[in-house]
Amino acid sequence: MLPASFSLRLSTLRHATRRSQADAHPAVATRRGRHPALRALLLLCGFVLVVDAVPSVALAGERRAEAQRLKREGESDDDAAIRINEEGKVLARDRKYYDALQKFLMALELFPLSNAIFNAGSMYHQLKQFAEAYPYLEQTLKAPLAPEQLEIVRQLRAGVLEKLKATHRDVLIQSNPPGATLVVNGKVQPFPTPMRILVEFGTTDVQVSSPGFETEALVVDASPTKPPKDQLVRLKREEPMAQVGVRCPAGADVFLDGTMQGFEQARTRLLAGDHTIRCGKTGKTQAFERQVVVKRGIANNFDFSSEKE
Repeated sequence: MLPASFSLRLSTLRHATRRSQADAHPAVATRRGRHPALRALLLLCGFVLVVDAVPSVALAGERRAEAQRLKREGESDDDAAIRINEEGKVLARDRKYYDALQKFLMALELFPLSNAIFNAGSMYHQLKQFAEAYPYLEQTLKAPLAPEQLEIVRQLRAGVLEKLKATHRDVLIQSNPPGATLVVNGKVQPFPTPMRILVEFGTTDVQVSSPGFETEALVVDASPTKPPKDQLVRLKREEPMAQVGVRCPAGADVFLDGTMQGFEQARTRLLAGDHTIRCGKTGKTQAFERQVVVKRGIANNFDFSSEKE
């Protein structure tokens, strides 16, 4: 565990296009004596790692709204993220770890600073929420770290796995295409594939999803004697067609996009998007048209049987 005296004075860069890594001069400060190797960890701030953070949906919405409220007039998202991250480090130095964690998470809602990713993992670690710390430490390892920095983060990550070895194992989830959202036992993971995740002993339900592709469901088994197998998920593109059902007034012909499809009612498959339904004239009703939107993944049932024109 990181010592209570550990001080997160990590300097950050603005967007990578503004300043090169070679120009970064991070300010470093910590108490000397205990855990000298951790001082090298403070060098992790001289870069910005752009990733697609995908936090829990409900919390993310609340956190992002709060982060937007904290933005100053005329302040860009990345500038606000850097400032909020610095505010979190002040709270961390004052040992207000929970409050610091919220700052770091809000900074990540605005812009995915690698500094804030590491800081969030550190705060989860300080709060002894080791399972929550794991993905942030894992994601930090994807940054272009110097060898000594890489070793320190690996040590922290290994420490987390050691603390959780009685209940958890880690497993790599990859997807084709990459960048998919992972939901583990109903909880959205903070980072996309490829990603190592923690699974508890027993069975763990994992959903892998990406826009434009069908969601794939996995069941990952793990036990103290049987580690889980790494997974490669090949996502299938969503079927562009959707099932459509239409009901018109009694005795009316049913037309879809100008083509007759049935009498009084029709069932067919249409491309997702805008379409025109026409119900023909009957002895009691005039012909009429309705514009509808067909969507994938839902029941597209359009009932105009009681309408009159």
